[in-house]
Amino acid sequence: MYVGFTSSTGSVLSAHYILAWTFKVNGKASNIDPSRLPKLPRKFQNDFPSRLKKILAISLSLTGFVVLVFFTISFMLYLKRKKLMEVLEDWEVQFGPHRFAYKDLYIATKGFKNNELLGKGGFGKVYKGTLLTSNMDIAVKKVSHDSRQGMREFIAEIATIGRLRHPNLVRLLGYCRRKGELYLVYDCMPKGSLDKFLYHQPEQSLDWSQRFKIIKDVASGLCYLHQQWVQVIIHRDIKPANILLDESMNAKLGDFGLAKLCDHGIDPQTSNVAGTFGYISPELSRTGKASTSSDVFAFGVFMLEITCGRRPLATSFFAERDGSYGLGSRMLGR
Repeated sequence: MYVGFTSSTGSVLSAHYILAWTFKVNGKASNIDPSRLPKLPRKFQNDFPSRLKKILAISLSLTGFVVLVFFTISFMLYLKRKKLMEVLEDWEVQFGPHRFAYKDLYIATKGFKNNELLGKGGFGKVYKGTLLTSNMDIAVKKVSHDSRQGMREFIAEIATIGRLRHPNLVRLLGYCRRKGELYLVYDCMPKGSLDKFLYHQPEQSLDWSQRFKIIKDVASGLCYLHQQWVQVIIHRDIKPANILLDESMNAKLGDFGLAKLCDHGIDPQTSNVAGTFGYISPELSRTGKASTSSDVFAFGVFMLEITCGRRPLATSFFAERDGSYGLGSRMLGR
């Protein structure tokens, strides 16, 4: 014998529930106690829309969350791309080989973090970096550009200086321009600046033979700038902080951010005082015109400084109101 239940509603959606049942093969079946029956479940037709709404709500929430995450990531990528974006003007095409992409410099210096900072001065900060494409160590200097000088002329001079090749000059690899900011890219010297050895590392002081060799190296580089190249290059900022040392303690004159070019036999057309106080010649402080002679004056102060081990700037400098007043002027006046 088989016992079962069946129902038919045609095309109408319905639900049937059996709360209890009882039967007996022979005789009368026992009565069902209504008080012990379970509660009636919700009707199917009322439960289905509720579940559908819940499914739709969850689906819409997930879809909205995914869309929000997508737009957030897209916006962040856009901001990052915009941060690294740079505009190349038509006149810069001729300097293309000397131009670095800001993105490459940003990655090389790990975002110009302070951990990569080599030094800073009145004309900008210098960061150490490594180019991913060539694994070359570089030094990147952010230059405080003089707004009175045309950007085009400035970059033209930088590109020209980038052609210099001399064993006692730090090689200028190129530049980067982004939103009015200028970055100069140099070879990185592993020993750092001479300034560090003179004042910040007494345990690694230089002996007299090393000091004399450094003086000769800088003199050789300066002579090349003034007399041996096709144009005259006036450095305008000769000081120990701009003299860098390689692994063999060979000195190289670097940081050409203030350098000016002129043809041989022609005076440079400069009218603003540039350089570091203590290394500025008297005539430069009065006229504002830099020349090879003002470079030689700064070189003389540098020689006195590396010999005496004292900084050239006197504490009474500002009272004198003369950019040349310092160790060099005091020694020359005796």
